[in-house]
Amino acid sequence: MSWQELYQARLMDAARAVKVVGRGQRVFVGSACAEPRVLVAALMQRADELHDVQLLHFITLDAAEFTDQRFDRRFRHNAFFIGPSTRQAVGSARADYTPVFMHQIPALFKTRQVELDVALIQVSPPDDHGFVSLGIGVDVSRAAAENARTVIAQVNRRMPRTMGNTFLHVRQIHAFVEADEELMEFPYPPLDEVGERIAANVAGLIQDGDTLHVGYGHIPYGVLGQLNDKRDLGLHTEVVSDAMIELIENGVITGAQKKHLPGRVVCSFCIGARAMYDYVDGNPNFLFLPSDQVYNPLEIAKNANMVSIGSALQVDLSGQVSSEAAGYHFYSGIGGRLDFMRGAAMSRGGRSVIVLPSTTKGGQTSRIVHHLAEGAGVIATRGDVDYIVTEYGVAYLHGRSIRERALALINIAHPQHRAQLLAQAKADAYLYPDQVLYISDSDLYPAWAEAEAVLRDGSLVHIRPVKPTDEVMIQDLFYSHSEETVFNRYFRPVRALPHVMAQDLVNLDYSQQMALVATTGPAGREKIVGVGRYSLGDPSGLAEVAYTVHDQYQGSGLGTILQENLTAYAKRKGVAGFWAVSFGSNKAMLKVFGKLGPYSRTIIEPGVWRVEHWFAGEPGGGN
Repeated sequence: MSWQELYQARLMDAARAVKVVGRGQRVFVGSACAEPRVLVAALMQRADELHDVQLLHFITLDAAEFTDQRFDRRFRHNAFFIGPSTRQAVGSARADYTPVFMHQIPALFKTRQVELDVALIQVSPPDDHGFVSLGIGVDVSRAAAENARTVIAQVNRRMPRTMGNTFLHVRQIHAFVEADEELMEFPYPPLDEVGERIAANVAGLIQDGDTLHVGYGHIPYGVLGQLNDKRDLGLHTEVVSDAMIELIENGVITGAQKKHLPGRVVCSFCIGARAMYDYVDGNPNFLFLPSDQVYNPLEIAKNANMVSIGSALQVDLSGQVSSEAAGYHFYSGIGGRLDFMRGAAMSRGGRSVIVLPSTTKGGQTSRIVHHLAEGAGVIATRGDVDYIVTEYGVAYLHGRSIRERALALINIAHPQHRAQLLAQAKADAYLYPDQVLYISDSDLYPAWAEAEAVLRDGSLVHIRPVKPTDEVMIQDLFYSHSEETVFNRYFRPVRALPHVMAQDLVNLDYSQQMALVATTGPAGREKIVGVGRYSLGDPSGLAEVAYTVHDQYQGSGLGTILQENLTAYAKRKGVAGFWAVSFGSNKAMLKVFGKLGPYSRTIIEPGVWRVEHWFAGEPGGGN
């Protein structure tokens, strides 16, 4: 029998097709926007005839009727990931949640650990060779279709034919129901101000040529809107969203630097608008693959510079991450977070990023916590995450001690919760008993003062305000100095910069006391190579200024760059001018200070000068 004859023989209406479902059976339902709603509706019509039918699902976005309480004795929903329509049912024990890694789900079907009696899927019409496509929903649906005893397909002409491992032959399907309908669409909500700040912070971690995984959630998706200035990004991700198409069209996402499947967007399913579904239709740049391939950490790791971006509900001060449950209340699921985090960790140059607002809605509860909520599962251990990002900044955790990461996480918590977190961290001996952290009700960090600068040899340095988390790097800079550099800076031999002194150099109010640091290297793996700082309090009204430059960077123009940026900052803050103390023999310091303009000189003692420069000339005078 030809495939055409077989197709016609197996063609029927939905009511007849779902008659095969019996009491106590396990039925898989296609996922997300590819859910076969006509088949689901027909199955619901048979509710009075059925008992204890288990409905297995990866994720459902529809307000699924079968989770309604009136069907409790008829259908039992079992989700591998908890979506909006099943959250309440799972939370009230009317539906089940099975936590499992995404790349392992197909094996559950193949080994019959989870036996599937029926699979309900949605496909495109067959082509000239008898192949239908799973379209925008390959994920775990392919494994379900290959291992269920009976496969029923809703054939929808609105389903795109996607490229990759998406095709099933007519002979693999036992019943066809032709039912054209618009595919489900999911509008992504726009980011609020907090989300925009988080997205901007994440964008600063993305480099040209990186390959991205953008996890499920509106903040990770929102990061895409901040990437328009990047080049040659790649995608190896679970879900394709509308914003990705825009970046592809604008030449931001090209996959040109991908070593594994170069130029191809590797994905598993789509969630978005009709325009995106049309874009992936027959598009060979998209490679839709099953979850045991897309989510396999070993496959993910084949991409160099793999960056995984995922969301979380809570992060504790030691770096443990919770994302699937709010206490004992399950919220989402394991999903692909850890698969991609582990894959990124094995990738050359790879890194993982967890994003979350610093507080819950309303700001009353911190998401950066002393310890995770009772009952909350640990989705990522202390050793899994590289970066934690909130609207207040970035905390780099990989390779950092408990003390360093606790301080970094407190520094990106909401300002109103930092004092309590600091006290709790001290009580648990996470931090020094005398640890200082400048606390204010508002975020003081002046991100607007960050800048890039070019040294004389063409190399780049990043100029930014000092942070409390810079203590160790400030110590490293001090211990790198030659005796001459130390003597010129401190006017005496100084052998040590212990914690008690170093923390005072990094905990500033950014107004009366200010310091800019020059760093090299990527965020989290920075090295401080120069510092310019000022302090107000002199009776003259001028700010005392001092500069320190790593020995290897002296003569590079870095001192002048620090002074220019510090001067601009001081003027914005209303500082009247600078004064400094210098050895008369310190020609480099005097040359840099002289670039401010005319300055006065007072001899403090033989060989030691006080130099002053007023930004608007002498008090009461002109320029």
